Amino acid sequence: MFALSQPRLFQLSSFTALSGWLVLIALPQWSSGPQFVLGVALVLLCALYALALKAALTSRGAADAGKPGFFSLRGVLALFSNPKAVLAAWIHILAFDLLAGLYIQQQGAMQGIGHVWLIPCYLLALMFGPLGLLLFLLISLGHSA
Repeated sequence: MFALSQPRLFQLSSFTALSGWLVLIALPQWSSGPQFVLGVALVLLCALYALALKAALTSRGAADAGKPGFFSLRGVLALFSNPKAVLAAWIHILAFDLLAGLYIQQQGAMQGIGHVWLIPCYLLALMFGPLGLLLFLLISLGHSA
């Protein structure tokens, strides 16, 4: 069975996400850019997420953290008492933020929004996910008006 240490899994997933962002930001004219982001970076992040999730589901968090769950803040905090669950959540965030970046790129191209307008959206999505998407939607509204 293929296994990676938690620090190595973190490094590999962060590098993979960063490579996708660099393609979106620095290589806007590369015709294979979207295929690389979706077919390589995102697929690899999904596979790394599966590994991290398996590790998280087969380990325990802090004994005094309470009952883990998704339907209360206390339950979610108990989930995140396990460093392996935090790593899985981090990879989940990396994948979905990059997917938001790909959406921004694809929709921006379809609407004819210049790359220079997309860069702030990418940077916000890279750091704060939904805020980058929100900025893009506002720019998109302004562009179509």
